[in-house]
Amino acid sequence: MAEAHVRIDEGVKRGPRKRLGKLTKPSHLADIGTWVIPKDLNPDAVIQQYLSEATTSQIARQYGVSRKAMTKWLREQRPKEWKQAQIVRALALKEDSEDGMMSADDALSLARNRELLKAAQFDLTALDPDYQPKQQVEIAVDHRVTVEHGLSESALTLFESMRGISPVNQPLITDSSDPDPK
Repeated sequence: MAEAHVRIDEGVKRGPRKRLGKLTKPSHLADIGTWVIPKDLNPDAVIQQYLSEATTSQIARQYGVSRKAMTKWLREQRPKEWKQAQIVRALALKEDSEDGMMSADDALSLARNRELLKAAQFDLTALDPDYQPKQQVEIAVDHRVTVEHGLSESALTLFESMRGISPVNQPLITDSSDPDPK
């Protein structure tokens, strides 16, 4: 009877989980470093390093600088080149995630690649004008009505019946060709 209350995972050893691959979020340790950028640091070399799959956290750690300081410095030194590098990384992530979706063996891999694709598309809409939604053109509509002289009485009757209210002694529709309006 006591055996019915034994947990099925009682014999499973507990401990820290092993992560496969890279960390998904930079740790708080990635921001440890100085805010002073070395004077001999070449921003073009850092951007090339970023394009070769190194993250900003890894690059900043290599130079002993905080990740936030590195990003701020790159935006100030080479704004166009930094933006282009981010676009290239987002395009590569988009292609990698599409390939991963095509070759996904299980639901978890498919979901992971789908989320990576969404993240890449979000980055591209923020950075690349080619991926931004197209703006709608505003169209102005003219609501004026022109009535032929022969139809003015019928149009007035129709208009009054639609509105249900007819102002007293004031015609709702005037005929522009009539020299003596009533």
